[in-house]
Amino acid sequence: MTEVDFLEEYDLKLDEQQVALLTLQQHPMLVKGKSGSGKTFLFLSRIAYLLKSEMAQKEEMLNIVYDKRMAKEMTKQYRFYFGDDGEIPSFVDIYSFAYALIRRHCEATGRLLPKAYRDMSSVIRRLCKDMFAITLTKEQCSEVMGKISECRNLMMPEKQISEIMIADRKNLDFLALYKEYAKFKDKKDIYDYDDILAVATEILVKDTVLLEDVKKHCHFVHVDDAQELSFLAHMLLKMVSSSTHELFLCADMDVSIAQHRAAYPQALDAFTQTYANGEILTRNGNYRNNATITDACNRFYYKDKEGLQSISQETCELKFKGFADLSKLYAYALKKVEEDEEETAFLYHDFAMAVPLIELFKEKGISFSYQGNMKHFLQDKFVRDMWNFIELLIDPRDMRAFYEVYEAMGLDISKRVLLEVSERLKADEAVDVYQALMESSYKQAGKKKLASLMERIRMAENKSTLDMVIFIKEKMGYNETLRKEGIAMNAPVILAFEILAQRYEDPDEFLYHLGALKDYQADPISRITICSLADAKGYEYDRVCILDCIRGILPQKEDSQKERMLFYHGMTRAKHELEFFASKRCTTHRLEISPYLYELHEKMEEEKRNETATVATPTAKKLRLTSLKRGMMIRHVQLGEGKIMKIADGMMHVKFADGLKQMNMKLCIANKLIELC
Repeated sequence: MTEVDFLEEYDLKLDEQQVALLTLQQHPMLVKGKSGSGKTFLFLSRIAYLLKSEMAQKEEMLNIVYDKRMAKEMTKQYRFYFGDDGEIPSFVDIYSFAYALIRRHCEATGRLLPKAYRDMSSVIRRLCKDMFAITLTKEQCSEVMGKISECRNLMMPEKQISEIMIADRKNLDFLALYKEYAKFKDKKDIYDYDDILAVATEILVKDTVLLEDVKKHCHFVHVDDAQELSFLAHMLLKMVSSSTHELFLCADMDVSIAQHRAAYPQALDAFTQTYANGEILTRNGNYRNNATITDACNRFYYKDKEGLQSISQETCELKFKGFADLSKLYAYALKKVEEDEEETAFLYHDFAMAVPLIELFKEKGISFSYQGNMKHFLQDKFVRDMWNFIELLIDPRDMRAFYEVYEAMGLDISKRVLLEVSERLKADEAVDVYQALMESSYKQAGKKKLASLMERIRMAENKSTLDMVIFIKEKMGYNETLRKEGIAMNAPVILAFEILAQRYEDPDEFLYHLGALKDYQADPISRITICSLADAKGYEYDRVCILDCIRGILPQKEDSQKERMLFYHGMTRAKHELEFFASKRCTTHRLEISPYLYELHEKMEEEKRNETATVATPTAKKLRLTSLKRGMMIRHVQLGEGKIMKIADGMMHVKFADGLKQMNMKLCIANKLIELC
C-alpha cells in the first residue's frame, strides 16, 4: 500500500510534511510542535501506515503514550480511524512497559513480583506525622512527593538531597524522610512508580540476555508526548533503541505538565547528540482551536514570543462568567448542559471544586463521565471530621463519632476515661456522651470546658446542615484545628463541602447524598466530561468551561509557572467555545477572581482599544508576529500586495505579483516593511 492509497482508503487529510513522515525514516526522528499542530494524529497515522503497508508487524512495535488512560484512548481512536481488522497495535505508558520488564525478570529468576502503587501520599503523610509531628496539607504532600520523584529519577547524590527544603516546613528533614520512605518500601517489598523505572533500568544493565530480547521486539519505537518522560525514562528508551531501529518521537517543548513525575524535557535538547543521525522537524500551525481561542492562548502564555498559528478563521466570544455565589456557578453549569447538546468539558484545578458539580449532575440524571478520585475527597480529614461531627450532633450517644473527633474539639481524654464513657452509655440509654463524660473521672479543667459547650451543642441538634458546619468550626473549636494544620479557611475541600451542605438542609439527607457519591459510577462515554486540567491532556472538546478560576485555587501561587502552564493547557483543549467560571462568595467566605482572568480580560480590552484607535489613526496599531497568518493579504513597501502562503520557523512565504518571496517576519515588522491589507 502506497501513501496515496493509504490516504484514499482512510479518507485522511494530511499535509505534505505529515505524508513524508508516514514511512520509514532510517534514522531517529523528533517531531516538535505546539498544541494543536497534529502531532498525535501523525503518531497514530504513522503506526497505522506501517502496519497496513506491511512494513512492520505489531509485535515489533513499542508505542508509548502519556498514561494508561491515554493508552485506552489511542486504541479507541485507532479503531475509529483505521478499523478493527485484527491488527490493532498495543499502546502502553512507560511505567507499564517498565513493569512488564520487571515481571519477565522475576519470572526468569523465580522472584516474587513486588506490587506497584501509583499514589503513596498516605504513606508520606503518615511518615511526616510520625517522624516530625507534621500534618502535611495536600499541596505540601504533593510538593514532597514531587521532590522524591525528582531525586529518584535524576539519581541525585545524598548531599544534594540533603539540601532540599519544603516550603513552610523548615523542621522537615527531607533526607531523613527520603531514607525512611525507601526503608518502608523495602520492608513491604513494594514499588512506587519511580522505583519501576529505576529497577527496570538496573535490570537491563545487568541482564544483557533480556536486553537483547527486548531490542528484538522493539524495532519500531513511537513515543507521543515525549516531553513528559523523566530522565530515567529517557535512559530506558535509549537502552532499548538500537542504531538500526526506527525511533519516532513527538513532543511539545513548550508544555510539560508531568512535573510531579519528574518530567525532563531538557533531554530532548540533546536529541541529535544522544542519537546518531538524529533529525528534528518542526510542525507549525494550530489545527484545533479557532482564531479567537488561539489569540487568547498566545496573549496569556506566549505574550511577545511567537506562539500558536491558527489555521482556522472561525471566531467566537470568550466568556467570563462571574457569580455572586458559588452555588449559582454550579446551577449555571447545569443549565448550560440542559439547554443544548454541545460536547462540553468542565475542567478543574482542584478535584474538590468538581464534587458539587458531579453530585448535581448525578441527582439530576445528567449523563457525564469524570476523571478524579472521589475516594480521596471522602477520606480527606476535613470531610471525615465534619461527617463525624454531624453524626454526633444528630445522635449525642454516638460513641464512635465522638471517639473520632474529641481531639478536634480540644479535649484531652485518656483511654481509661473513654472506656468509662463507653460503659456508661451501655448501662443507661438515657445518657449521652457529654453527660457520661461529666460523670466520669475526667479532669475538672476538661469538664469545665465541656460544660461551657454542652448547652450550645444540644441547641445545634436542630440546626440546618450548613449551620451545623459553621457551628462546628466556630463554636466547637474546629477552626483552631484548621489553623494548626495550616489549612486555609477557604480551602477547596471546605468550599465544596459547604456547597453540598447548603444544598441539603436536613443533616441526615446530606449524609445520605454524600455517602452515595462513594459508589457512584459515571458513564464511561458521554458528551459531558468533568476532569482536571492535567487529565484533559490528549483530548479536545467543542466547548471548555474552566470551573475554579478563583485566587488561591487557580492559581494557588501567583508566580507558579507550572500552574500558568496548566491553565494555558486547559485553554488549548477548546475547539470552538471557551468559558471561565469564577465566584465572589461561597456561603460565609469571600472569594476573589483569579488574577489569570484579570490578565486575560485586560489584554482583550487593550486590543479592543487598539482596534478602535486604528480606525481613527491607521498607524496606531502595532503589527505583531501573531497577527500574521497563512492566507492573509499584506502590503510590502516595495513589492506591493501579496498573500501569505506559508509560515514556518519565523519565515513567511508570500506570493506577490512577480513571484513567491521568502521573508523574515521579525525583520519585516521591525523595519516597518509590511502592513495588513
